[in-house]
Amino acid sequence: MKQLTANVLVETRLKGANHGVVTTSDGVVLIDTPHKPSDAIRLKAEIERLGRLRYIINTEPHGDHWTGNAFFDIPVVAHEGVRSRILGTDMVAHVARVASFGPDEPKFLENYKPNAPVITFQSEMTLYVGNHTFRMIHMPGHTPYQAAVIVEEEGVVFTSDNIFCEVQTWIQEGNPEQWLKALDSLRALREETFVPGHGPVCDKSYLDEQGSFIQEWVEYVRGGIARGMSKDACIANLTAMTGRYPMDVGQDGMAPRVMQMNIANLYDYLTSAGIHAHR
Repeated sequence: MKQLTANVLVETRLKGANHGVVTTSDGVVLIDTPHKPSDAIRLKAEIERLGRLRYIINTEPHGDHWTGNAFFDIPVVAHEGVRSRILGTDMVAHVARVASFGPDEPKFLENYKPNAPVITFQSEMTLYVGNHTFRMIHMPGHTPYQAAVIVEEEGVVFTSDNIFCEVQTWIQEGNPEQWLKALDSLRALREETFVPGHGPVCDKSYLDEQGSFIQEWVEYVRGGIARGMSKDACIANLTAMTGRYPMDVGQDGMAPRVMQMNIANLYDYLTSAGIHAHR
């Protein structure tokens, strides 16, 4: 893991979402957990050398942020929607997918049970651990249940997947309007160091690039609709955005599928269909 500040370590180079460890005067707080069980087991050993783990904070409901929770017997904090989504997950299918990540993974997944959040919030919550303050703010965008986690004493913000820094952006259930508002909310914070959900650590200067890319995606799909293309036609024929950024670690070969998911969601967003029917 990379030493970001005196008390913050971050991991940005493994398959799955970025995660971080914050050491306080009264133990350790883990922000998101590894996607691969083998990575979670290694992380557990690292944390034990740093101190007693007190809490896990999950920033969103996608499995690359919470699969590793199960390997830590500790309370999890998250938005209420993250808890609901985890509890509603088809665990048989989820475990089968995670088991495919490598030959070592299945043995860690025997009798897998997710460690869902037991402390939840709706709009904002502050957690005090030792000499550190963790402020969680609901910022829907990439999903309806995103949260930014501000570690006030360190000047660091874990933005979750509202920022994909220098890697391809997943918009498979994103709401562009809310997402751009979330970027404005991040811009208004006094903190300058951002740990994105995917990609390298960045600062506020990346917010403009992320926002521009979301808007470009929207206009690209809007152009297909304006030409009279159906949803299926857009999914089949719109491909220009695939190569704009590389895929994140461990996502080789997934660009075409991500492209299709992004287009399908944005088509529904622009036509007020699917999950966007009542927006």
